[in-house]
Amino acid sequence: MFRFKYQTILVLVALNFSLPAFATEASAAITTTKAAKTSKINASSVSASIQTGVFVTANNCESNSPCSAVYDTSKKVLDAINKGDATNATINLIYSIAIPQFDFTLMTRFALGNNWKLATQDQQQQLVLLFKELLIYAYSSAITKFKGSQITITNSTLINEKRSAVTTLFVLPNSSSNEPIKVEYDLAKPSDATTWKVYDIKIENTSLVTTYRNQFNDVIQSSKIEGLIKQLKTKV
Repeated sequence: MFRFKYQTILVLVALNFSLPAFATEASAAITTTKAAKTSKINASSVSASIQTGVFVTANNCESNSPCSAVYDTSKKVLDAINKGDATNATINLIYSIAIPQFDFTLMTRFALGNNWKLATQDQQQQLVLLFKELLIYAYSSAITKFKGSQITITNSTLINEKRSAVTTLFVLPNSSSNEPIKVEYDLAKPSDATTWKVYDIKIENTSLVTTYRNQFNDVIQSSKIEGLIKQLKTKV
């Protein structure tokens, strides 16, 4: 069954993208990175005192760029969270802003890896829908915790005309340490698309897609595609 770490859910919700914890691996990566002296990021390079908002120090953040896609979505959702209580109207607003910024089909394909080809078209559609619902469920359970967060976009790299990566540093509100957490958004823009969409998130180099691929593969090896669909339905 799929495992979730609450700490990482908080990180992802505060980052204003509706993704869940990556199981034990992501939380362990955060702890290890903080403990490793060579991997520490100097928080003073972000802000001597925590300020609420989304900031950009990266180049190439012009309109319609991958950087602007991350910035615009993060700012809108963080502004909504900072206005007050997470009422149904606020949550619906956040969903309408954040959810469309993800390519759940591509995310599910990558999470299935080679197993994607083993699924029928109907099964593929079920998997995309269930995976999306699973991620949204994890998001909705922690949305009220991130009033006063800080995100700084530090780098935006165009890998090719269809792939890009945007690196951010995230500081949790009321954190005992000002030390930020490195989070990378991987985005894609197919040839027939006009906007960039997120298909993977890496927290301290731990990939959501890769972590789920390992878990999904274990289920498929023992229970095939139908077994995975059944487990996802149960979890949702």
